[in-house]
Amino acid sequence: MNELSVHSTSGFLPWIELGEFRIQSYFVIISFVLSLCAFWIPKRAVKFGLDPRRALDIFIFAMIGGFLGSRIMHILWEEPKYYFDDPLRVFDVMSGGFVWYGGALGAIISIVIVLRLKREKKIGAWLDFSAPVAAFGYAGGRAACVLTGCCYGRVCEWSSVAFRFPTQGFAVLWELAVGIFLLWLEKQKVKRFVDGTLFSAWLILHGVGRLVMESLRADPRGPALGLVTISFVLSLIIVLVGSFFLIRRRPY
Repeated sequence: MNELSVHSTSGFLPWIELGEFRIQSYFVIISFVLSLCAFWIPKRAVKFGLDPRRALDIFIFAMIGGFLGSRIMHILWEEPKYYFDDPLRVFDVMSGGFVWYGGALGAIISIVIVLRLKREKKIGAWLDFSAPVAAFGYAGGRAACVLTGCCYGRVCEWSSVAFRFPTQGFAVLWELAVGIFLLWLEKQKVKRFVDGTLFSAWLILHGVGRLVMESLRADPRGPALGLVTISFVLSLIIVLVGSFFLIRRRPY
């Protein structure tokens, strides 16, 4: 069956137009989500007994590292020929082209570098601090995908009805649930958990959700690794990494 006969994957609201002003809804949603995170992060830092100013510094560097990482992975893995043919396209960020795992890796590397430079010893505590923020931030990013129509699912034919798996909506709901669970788990700590436990739990739960999502997606994501995509492989890796650290950092 021709997938185009199901419905367009352009999303519900790919563009926001106010007169002659026109901007992609994806960037509006992402900007709104980052603004909420910037507002929430200092308050979380106080609750954790961490320095609010340092928390914002880390957030800024994480945004820069995340932006560069997500863009670089898209260029090098998903569309290298497109950018090789016209290198100036690298700077055309308003046309899209970002990979979440590249951004996550870039953000984590940036956070660790900043903490090392500051000679911060509580790296595990800072990662725990970041886990719910990452979960809710990711959910907001996938809400932008719902509006834009990217990251769409495969066509499913059930009886006489054909529809696409709502992969973006699933990702939003899953990660919201993960974020809520992490906040609940955070309240149960009472010194039972060592630093890094929340972050390890987020790696596992996020990875599981992504494994489900990746198995249902149909959008182009660069060359596959055999029968699976690079995102599927990375999802499996972070589940294993999270499990390893969770076992090592098991509750007292």
